[in-house]
Amino acid sequence: MIRLMELYPEHLNLNGDRGNLQVLQKRLEWAGVDAEILTHRVGQPLATTPPDFVILGHGSPAAWRQIYADLVRITPVLQQWMSLDTQLLAVSSGFAALHGLLDGLPAEVSRIERVSKFEIAEQVGIEVVGYRNSDLSLPSLLLVGNFIGTLLHGPLFAKNEELADLVISRMLERRNLIVQIENTRRLTTSEFASKASALAKELARE
Repeated sequence: MIRLMELYPEHLNLNGDRGNLQVLQKRLEWAGVDAEILTHRVGQPLATTPPDFVILGHGSPAAWRQIYADLVRITPVLQQWMSLDTQLLAVSSGFAALHGLLDGLPAEVSRIERVSKFEIAEQVGIEVVGYRNSDLSLPSLLLVGNFIGTLLHGPLFAKNEELADLVISRMLERRNLIVQIENTRRLTTSEFASKASALAKELARE
């Protein structure tokens, strides 16, 4: 059983970030691998067994006032999980919130003129596309070890199958699972995802 965890689900799904978990869960299902979605809410103890994947989504300033102290509390555990090959995706304000908390990220994030447009980003040889709507001085995409930080909404995995499959392959490797992912339903969905991605890239280049 692959374990996917969402942090603060009532607070951090402002731009449909939960869709990233649904994409991973469905693609794993097509591969014949069971996956469950766990949640963590303010004040709850974290699971003793590290999950395979964690998402920290995007939320409003009001939401962050309610959850930030709890994020500070649990970040050392998240850091420990990542050292055990848990992957962490942080989106937009979630990406910014980890600065000063997560090892390897700068202490502060500055403000710039807001960018609102489709963008293409490339990391580790993978080209991804999504909608950036932010005034944060952060890269559109950052992949470092088991950490993925992004300012791109979409959700990210829905339009970027190569990135989603990289995350899935790492989860399967972590569990020593070897599966056949391809099937007819997946290929049909891939066709739609490819068209959506192509359109977004066309808009990004305008």
